[in-house]
Amino acid sequence: MKERETSERTVLWEEHVPGGCHASFRLGCGQGLRLMALAPKANASVLLFNDDDRSERYNMADTLKAQHTAALGAGHVLMSDMGRALAAICEESVSDHDPICGASSRADIERCFGARRFEHARNAMHRSGQEGLLIELAKWGLGKEDLVAPINFFSALAIDDEGRVALRGDGVDCGDFVEWTAVLNLLCVISAAPHPLAAPGTYAPADLRVIAYAQGGDTGASVARCAENARAFKNSHRYLGDC
Repeated sequence: MKERETSERTVLWEEHVPGGCHASFRLGCGQGLRLMALAPKANASVLLFNDDDRSERYNMADTLKAQHTAALGAGHVLMSDMGRALAAICEESVSDHDPICGASSRADIERCFGARRFEHARNAMHRSGQEGLLIELAKWGLGKEDLVAPINFFSALAIDDEGRVALRGDGVDCGDFVEWTAVLNLLCVISAAPHPLAAPGTYAPADLRVIAYAQGGDTGASVARCAENARAFKNSHRYLGDC
């Protein structure tokens, strides 16, 4: 898609991801990416890789440990397993995105929505998050060993006093969004399949809109959040050779 000017920023391209489907794309250092929910109960399972060396990828454990959090939102840094900042969440309309539960499996989907596979239903199949992510990973020479725990954007968790985990009931509305700025050159992989803790019912995952901007949002709040974040940014700048 050709670049176009908006009243605010240059849009590089836009993509519509139907519910249950998947997509992958590159995002250059300094560019921004906005994920938008087009219906309630949206879920976007996202993996990030350093596009210059795809053995380096988003690491859930380091991201949460360094920032003393169990949920992600604006001001948080998405860190790699090399201690570098891959991206920073700079703007959102909903928060507390789930980094813990992973992508839904075929067993999760069949338990909640019943079995409906491609050989019988073709494009009306019930896709899982893991299946969608693996299809996209294969397009870039990656495989099962690269399927780490994704971030489940638009899904917030509720944990009770007994440690039981469920999806929070507030959910998202059409038009809710989250946006991050790339700190390194990124490969982004997305599934719009349901969350693994989705309630049983009809398989009708929400569509997503993806918008890439030539210039990302301000990462200053992410850098200033804690010393670990500032160090992760410094490591990324050293890697890029710009400091």
